[in-house]
Amino acid sequence: MKFYDIDCDGNVSYEEFIRGLRDELSARKKAMVDRAFDVMDMDKCGKLTVKDVCGRFDVTSSKAFTEGTMTKEEVLSQFLNSFDGLRGNNDGVVTKQEWTDYYTDLAISTPTDEYFVRMMEQAWGMAEDELDGAF
Repeated sequence: MKFYDIDCDGNVSYEEFIRGLRDELSARKKAMVDRAFDVMDMDKCGKLTVKDVCGRFDVTSSKAFTEGTMTKEEVLSQFLNSFDGLRGNNDGVVTKQEWTDYYTDLAISTPTDEYFVRMMEQAWGMAEDELDGAF
């Protein structure tokens, strides 16, 4: 029970159960996840903040922004909070562990390494062959 009950509330949610069943990322997927984080971490502090993602995330796709109910910074902070996962603290900051956990969870629903890599390339505007020692 302790293994699956991540938030220690005495219950095992579907998300907690799936998290417990997931495999680790393959070397190829892990390389892409690490590379994307490193590219995004503009100031190399080991965390992603609004400042890091402001040039890579288009806030005009947010209804709240276009309607004027949220500022650009609020939309970006909300976007970053989506990486928090089950133990999220909604602090508008994404640690490397939160980033890796997010993509490890997401990898469960990708059929192949190739699919995952193409998804990462499209999401973050980077190519796998830009990696040192590309696969």
